[in-house]
Amino acid sequence: MRYTEEILGGVHATLFEITREIMRVCRLLDIKCFAIGGTAIGAHFWQGIIPWDDDVDLGMVREEYQRFLREAPALLGEEFVLQEFATEPDTPFYWAKVMKRDTLFLEEGMEYFDIHHGMFVDIFPFDRIPNDRRLERFHRAECAWFISAFSLYPYWQKRREIPRHQSLYYRKSLLSRMVLGVLYRTVSRKWLYDKMNKELGWFNGDDSCRRVNVVRMPHDMMEREWIEGLRMVPFGDGEIAVPDHLEEYLMGHYPSLSKLPPEEERINHAPMKLSFDTKNGITYE
Repeated sequence: MRYTEEILGGVHATLFEITREIMRVCRLLDIKCFAIGGTAIGAHFWQGIIPWDDDVDLGMVREEYQRFLREAPALLGEEFVLQEFATEPDTPFYWAKVMKRDTLFLEEGMEYFDIHHGMFVDIFPFDRIPNDRRLERFHRAECAWFISAFSLYPYWQKRREIPRHQSLYYRKSLLSRMVLGVLYRTVSRKWLYDKMNKELGWFNGDDSCRRVNVVRMPHDMMEREWIEGLRMVPFGDGEIAVPDHLEEYLMGHYPSLSKLPPEEERINHAPMKLSFDTKNGITYE
């Protein structure tokens, strides 16, 4: 589908609503939750979501992220749901999402999974990374392998249902598929989930590590002290926390950062189907 100005405005309104609910729960739990990536760009330049964008990304340090996963489901309003492996084992995502019930944001290839497909805000865990650059690269590569294995497991389980051109599993080489096939017949997905998180958090007990990162994303890193001193900035009709030294974080992540990038770089994630009210509203395709 293609967005109209009216539909994209509705998407933004729903994302602001979900974000406000996440921030409310984080205040109750005394959890630091902060804007990252494109959401931080939107807060910096636009005091809201980037006008052509259609998602919100938030971060938490691992310890608080795990506590959010445990305690948030009981605190979220009844119109919201937490999607994560522990609550929806069929999800292919290794991070968490908070969704608004009775909405639809169906992305291509996701229709095969028995999960909520509502409009959502992504929440990513930040883990400490080693100061040594070679060790950092090794750690990232190891974690990326386990993340890939975890994420592809449900595609492998449904390999006879999902057409090959829609399956991420079949984008791997034949050798990789053979290795993964042996692994999947040997261990449970719960084992992979626990192993993946153990590897991601390998350095979290090391106080000498100066930086934190969404480990799979090389550039999405910042100094630990930047998220120990979060500051609030306007975001839509409310506020959102951002890392201290926000511009330095953004320039490290986006070296060519500008308020208005070239038209071809103004991309979004328009879904196959979208609805603001699946019970009584219109479904856009």
